[in-house]
Amino acid sequence: MYVLAALQVLSVFIALCAGAAAALGQSAAPAAATDLQSCLQQTGDYVTRGKTVTYVIGITNTCAKRLRCEIYANISGSRGSSLGHAIMTLGPAGSGAAAQQTYTMRVKANGGIAQVSRDCKAL
Repeated sequence: MYVLAALQVLSVFIALCAGAAAALGQSAAPAAATDLQSCLQQTGDYVTRGKTVTYVIGITNTCAKRLRCEIYANISGSRGSSLGHAIMTLGPAGSGAAAQQTYTMRVKANGGIAQVSRDCKAL
């Protein structure tokens, strides 16, 4: 009888430890993602050349890590929406031009709402 009670207490203890370890692992992952986001500077602007209108997204890496970023863009204007997707590999901050990348996407109108998101990982 004492053995059964001891096993129950042990199983509860193991479950609590596993839950705490999982919580610690989950809290560390968003912190790492936040650190990567603070390494990046992003710009975006409309550029018109003749009758062609584009939206240019520029990203600069300011950290010493090499990054791979996946960019998603949805530009909504008075003539409709344009979707864009690109994968950029950014060199470390000290690598000069390799730390800066641009993505140019054709849009339907100059002006509107630009929604840009990115998913970056350290290489």
